[in-house]
Amino acid sequence: MFRLDWFRKDPSEKYRMGCGSSFDASDGPRTVVVFGSTGLLGGAIARRLLQEPFLYKVRCVTRRSSGEKARELAEHGAVIVNADLGETKSLEKALEGADIMFLTTHYWEEKNKEKEVIKGLNAIDAAIQCGVKHIIFNGSENVKKIIGKECSHLDSKSAIEEYIREVDNPSVDVTGINNSLPEITTNDIGNTTGINFTILRLPFWLENFYSVFKPHKLKHAVYAVALPLEGSELDVMSVEDVGEIVASILRRPRQYYGKTLNLSVESLSMENIVDTFNRHFDNRKFTDPKIRIKDMEKFQFPGSKDLAAMFEFYQSGQAVRDIKLTRKLNPHALTFDRWLSENRDKVEEALREAN
Repeated sequence: MFRLDWFRKDPSEKYRMGCGSSFDASDGPRTVVVFGSTGLLGGAIARRLLQEPFLYKVRCVTRRSSGEKARELAEHGAVIVNADLGETKSLEKALEGADIMFLTTHYWEEKNKEKEVIKGLNAIDAAIQCGVKHIIFNGSENVKKIIGKECSHLDSKSAIEEYIREVDNPSVDVTGINNSLPEITTNDIGNTTGINFTILRLPFWLENFYSVFKPHKLKHAVYAVALPLEGSELDVMSVEDVGEIVASILRRPRQYYGKTLNLSVESLSMENIVDTFNRHFDNRKFTDPKIRIKDMEKFQFPGSKDLAAMFEFYQSGQAVRDIKLTRKLNPHALTFDRWLSENRDKVEEALREAN
């Protein structure tokens, strides 16, 4: 079991931040530092907040400030900052004077859970050191604890979540018993003396349908949608809609301090998914190959076992998501049907690449 105690053995008062601050538009725009801003999730949040320059100054963190995506954000008013999650000094410089930090970490770049956790903890420490008032983190449940199998790209985010909670409440013994992390059974932890944080737990991204899980070609004009649901349903949403959710949180931040928000726009069966594809692409036929978890585990591509564990977790019934809350935070969030209508060109391009 991955342990946090080796990294911070004694959270002290220097890791505390005041919770009494209130946000008032008359105080001027708040500075929001967005990590992963040139990726799908961070980019969606940065673009949404840039729409309200009187409320937010958006500072986008990247290691590639000369890239096209960074230039586009700068053209819309973002301040582009070079920083690396592996370099503490660069993080403190990026976070200096910031009010809010949105943090997402990326497992797939190095495919190393421990490195992802260290980078996440670096960002949390730097934010606290710089007096950031509110941390919003893209987290996850501890999949290994739930199903007994490693799911590195989700378990890493769970470990970072636990560190945030530990810093919020230093009395929690994070070493646990037998080197296991403590089980936190509430999603609504009171927060009176620690850091202000909000955890987002996202479902399956609809954008996966033109990337990692794009339908693959079986024969001319026939495609398989290969998701191992085995009769279960899949919670989904567009990552682009998370931007509005974060904006809603920041309008009433106190309401979401210490909360874990389990997000989903709708829950779909394989029949729903295949039928929707077929309605939108009348020149192609989509099918369900009825792939199973054990089939995906045997696939010979990097990360196949992690992805199989993710779907086993989805099947377990423990990935509880709140559609009502999600629609409250973003009433205009897209259903799969509407998303496919608006993103047909991207899916079409992905299908051509699959030929």
